Amino acid sequence: MTRVATGGTFETVHRGHMRLLNRSFELGDEVIIGVTSDEFAEKLGKKLDVTYVDRVYRLITIIGEFSGNRTFWITQLNDPYGPAVKEAVDFMVVSPETFTSALIANSIRKKSGLDDMSIYVIPLVLSESGDKISSSKIKVGKMDKTGQKTALEVEPG
Repeated sequence: MTRVATGGTFETVHRGHMRLLNRSFELGDEVIIGVTSDEFAEKLGKKLDVTYVDRVYRLITIIGEFSGNRTFWITQLNDPYGPAVKEAVDFMVVSPETFTSALIANSIRKKSGLDDMSIYVIPLVLSESGDKISSSKIKVGKMDKTGQKTALEVEPG
């Protein structure tokens, strides 16, 4: 059985998150998904509008639509590594932004006597304007979940 770990904040599940999750489920029979805790998100400087519990609930709903018979479990992330430094994991699926954390996780694993994980880096998903799709840009109305520009109408004052 192949175990894959991945993670994120998942405030707004967008095309980039879907690519990350789809690849994780393609590679693994069992997928461990770390979801950033509210406290850790705050330490990272993120201002979340959606609580951890609500983010997990949304994520479970979305994953149920495409996970098939594969097993997955969700764990709370209170640091950049989560269970990837403690569990038997074959692959870690990351974005280019979190690649360094995956390398550090492998270093921690080695010190603990665990085997290295293979690291699979998915390319960033870009919006139609060429920016990366991000929850923060979706939240302020600059793009939708697919990366399309949104037309914000401003009424004359």
